[in-house]
Amino acid sequence: MIVNRLIYVLTLALSFVFYMLYPPWISWYMLVLVLLMIPVDLIFSLPGMLTKGLLMSIPPVLDKDEDAVLRLKTTHKKSYPVRCLVAKLHVSGDDFSVTCRIKCLPENNSEREVTIDTSRSGVTVFILKRIKAVSLLGLFSLPVSAGGKGFVLILPPPVEPENTRVLQYGTNLRPKPGGGYSEEHDMRNYQQGDPVKSIHWKVSAKFDSLIIREPLEPPPHSRLVHIMPWSGDAERDLILGRLRWVSDYLLKWQLPFYVRYDDNPVVTEVAREADLIKYLCYALGVSESKPKSLNQIPSRFSWVYRIDAFENEKLQMINDN
Repeated sequence: MIVNRLIYVLTLALSFVFYMLYPPWISWYMLVLVLLMIPVDLIFSLPGMLTKGLLMSIPPVLDKDEDAVLRLKTTHKKSYPVRCLVAKLHVSGDDFSVTCRIKCLPENNSEREVTIDTSRSGVTVFILKRIKAVSLLGLFSLPVSAGGKGFVLILPPPVEPENTRVLQYGTNLRPKPGGGYSEEHDMRNYQQGDPVKSIHWKVSAKFDSLIIREPLEPPPHSRLVHIMPWSGDAERDLILGRLRWVSDYLLKWQLPFYVRYDDNPVVTEVAREADLIKYLCYALGVSESKPKSLNQIPSRFSWVYRIDAFENEKLQMINDN
């Protein structure tokens, strides 16, 4: 657009010089024609400049070194002509920040692809700002929207920690307080104080002794995976890779857990992979991805599994039982 304006100023200057040196009517008409280009450009371009917009589409999570793109899609309410759309895209991460200028075609649903750098793990934030529609001759530009913000979590491959034997791979059931219905139950001998309604009469008759049908339930879980901070790319890849492996392992066995990053005073429950992704984005500085349920850290956990960049002596189970 700056180039177009310079060309116009140069053309206007040459037309004025031509008018001063050659008084005949043709130089006058040429000067008037050049001057009229300003209002004509504005009148014909203004409807389109006021109805254009850009939508940004980013995948929520990517693997490290995966080929991926950010898509910018042009939208408009009515098809009015403009020259193009320009915007500034600010990209930032843990240890970098860059800004680039993006030019998009004005046609509806046209897409511009921007390559996402997935060489670094962690959260990458994209901020689209200063979106402007440029007039047909490139002499004017108007802001068309406030822009947008998006982010992507880039994860390294899963890395199995040293001491995975301490991870629980099953669920120990316990007697259900107060009894009642349960899909799981256990048979045991009658004890003083057991309710009579819990006696399983058919089994009792078979064994010639009173047998109780005791309902069971899984204990309320309070497993915590504590993520320690990192320094540098290598430690970040190692910690996030270990976290990814541990999360996949626990969720595979249908063992939900709490997760905490560094000394953050709140934790959130992870019952599926999407919960972990959302919390990681929030913990690493993206306030828009705040999980719906954040809990204060309980006074006790059944166990705490710490993930850091050290070896076996630092990566350990801490039992609170």
